[in-house]
Amino acid sequence: MAISRRSFLRASSAAMAVSSLSSVFPKQALASPRELDELVAYDALGMAELIKKGELSQTEVVEIIIRRIEALEPILNVITTKTYARARQRASSIPADSTFSGVPILLKDMIDVGGVRRTDGSRLMLTNVPAKNVKYIDAVEAAGMNILGMTNVPEFAQLGLVTNNTAFGQTLNPWDLSKSALGSSGGSAAAVAAGIVPMAHGTDGGGSNRLPASANGVFGMKPSRGRMLSGEVEGGHSRFKTNQAISRTVRDSAALFNETEDKSGAAFEPVGMVAGPSTKRLKVGLALELKGGMPVEKEVRDAILSAASLLEDLGHTVIEIDYPVDRQEYFRAYTNAFLRRFGFIDNMARSLTGLSSAESGLLDPFTASMSGYGASITDEQEAAGLAYLARVPRLFAKVFDRVDIILSPVMPVVSIEADALKPQDSFNSLTREFLENRMGYTAPSNVAGNPAMSVPLNWGAESGLPIGSMFQAATGNDRMLYQLAYELEQAKPWKDRWAPYSVNYIPV
Repeated sequence: MAISRRSFLRASSAAMAVSSLSSVFPKQALASPRELDELVAYDALGMAELIKKGELSQTEVVEIIIRRIEALEPILNVITTKTYARARQRASSIPADSTFSGVPILLKDMIDVGGVRRTDGSRLMLTNVPAKNVKYIDAVEAAGMNILGMTNVPEFAQLGLVTNNTAFGQTLNPWDLSKSALGSSGGSAAAVAAGIVPMAHGTDGGGSNRLPASANGVFGMKPSRGRMLSGEVEGGHSRFKTNQAISRTVRDSAALFNETEDKSGAAFEPVGMVAGPSTKRLKVGLALELKGGMPVEKEVRDAILSAASLLEDLGHTVIEIDYPVDRQEYFRAYTNAFLRRFGFIDNMARSLTGLSSAESGLLDPFTASMSGYGASITDEQEAAGLAYLARVPRLFAKVFDRVDIILSPVMPVVSIEADALKPQDSFNSLTREFLENRMGYTAPSNVAGNPAMSVPLNWGAESGLPIGSMFQAATGNDRMLYQLAYELEQAKPWKDRWAPYSVNYIPV
């Protein structure tokens, strides 16, 4: 579909008018869809194709996405830093023959971009401006993506499940404003679900791409540990965290994966561009229950059983298995091994104020209390935790000796209330239990190093809310996951299923 200049200008003017109506935006979705612009149906590669054909310019697509942000930001609160001037300046210099041709992207506010503020959702970091890109961002920009802003996160990702902080406030779920967008890539997932951008960057350190992808009805991928170019300043790889995309389509995610994976072969043989499904039929292990975990809600159970039935219809074999870890045992070790390392937060607060993190007033109470808890962990507890975590990859490897893929819930509940956890809360036995019960399926794959994805195959029959299905493969088998994702997307498409608070339903 050709995009006329007149249509572009009309849509832009309408969007500007909508942004002024944010205070009276209807609390319920409009009955019929009205497009904010003529690009609503396009994913990032689709927009790039229009640019390559000369039907749309890089500058025009930047302005369209800016209008979307200005219309929806007052409702959802997904952005921490806007980089409009940088994007406008860069637009005309991006080669149209690059993969994404100048299509805008939003980045999670937990990665270094040269000259762009990185806050990690904290008042402690409001003046932090990295001097240069990390390697991962160099590759994102070389792929032709134009960075238009940074997305909201819980402070240092420590509130975990809920994207909320005292620096920027809470990010709401475009499917239901009483629900959280989850976290920690909540701002990115909500932005994609709302149609602000077709794809956004996220990091996954314990489910941070998969959990919000599930709650927002979009596709979220966590690659194998060490697979991607480094997102760390020192050029290494976090033991837990990986970088990748949250997107509306599988092909957008696969294209960015191809552009940002480490092609050196140092960790894995490069995957390259995965362009479609495989004909290979897989053996899938269905793990509905988590030992030591909370009961799975009925809508979640129904969704995962529906995904298993779809796999069988497609010719795959599904067998029941036990999830490889015990929730209580895993998180006891994880907490002791991981939280002690957050002393750097206390050190930052002391260097700025001379006071502890709790006394400085620069950290949210939840983060400060978590940091304080970490300081109480003994050497022996940390050593025991690390020893257990070292066994986790082997626990998963034993399962992957029997099956190709593990299918499980992303989390045992459909969604989480927006105020279920607040930055003013303390890290204690109750909040810890709340977090661990809901992250029990996702967090172990980060320690194992496995690739994993949340695929939006189902919506609750009663709640109407999206429910992702999580698929994991053995470390290094990222291609297998992408091929399966393509097959599932073809069998049960989700791209045109829109949240009520989205670009597709903005009154213009």
